[in-house]
Amino acid sequence: MVLSTAVGTTSADTGGYTVGPCPPDEELKKLGDAVDISGADRTLTFWEFPLSFKIAYILGYLVAFVSFFKLVPIILGQIKGLNKDANKKKIINYVLNEPGCTPSEISRNLEISLGSIRYQIKTLKAEERLTLTKEGKFTRAFQNSNAFTKNDKIIISHLKGSTRKQILLNILENPEITNQDISEKLNLDKSTTHWHIKKLREDDVIFSEVEGKFTKYFVNPAVEPELLKWLKI
Repeated sequence: MVLSTAVGTTSADTGGYTVGPCPPDEELKKLGDAVDISGADRTLTFWEFPLSFKIAYILGYLVAFVSFFKLVPIILGQIKGLNKDANKKKIINYVLNEPGCTPSEISRNLEISLGSIRYQIKTLKAEERLTLTKEGKFTRAFQNSNAFTKNDKIIISHLKGSTRKQILLNILENPEITNQDISEKLNLDKSTTHWHIKKLREDDVIFSEVEGKFTKYFVNPAVEPELLKWLKI
């Protein structure tokens, strides 16, 4: 008996099988019914295959499954690393455009969690890419370069607050202005004005002179160039 396959024929003789190329169509026609070319008699299900085949098949799937879960942490770690690098770049660019910004400000405007911002800022400081200054309860970030002098950082920090900025503008434009005059012009409580003036005096941004019962305020000439620069006057 001769069995035909897509690639050849199989003959069954006494003692075994002989596999050879499938003969041309003309020869198959000559053989007639001796060759079965009608296709598979039936399709075997998985469970009809030999046990060794089934075990090998299942083991192959298990190995692939385990390998996938071993790769998951690595893939997630790489994605996390890419996200951290992207956040670093965003933070550095923000600080370049907004020197003296605080972690809260960066978090709010970049829509990144405050905890992540604080961690990244510490990392960038350790890498000497940023410098940090403290102003009361505020931490302010600056590019780590020669672009900012000590006076620059002091002035930028004070100008970040809109009220203090207005007080400085009034003192700059009206030398000898008093606490009361500032309070009236800006519609502030005297205690609020006094608190801001105290902070400015502590950093030597302004100084005062007493004349009778009045205390008059002036911008310190040593920081006036930086003040004019950052006020863009």
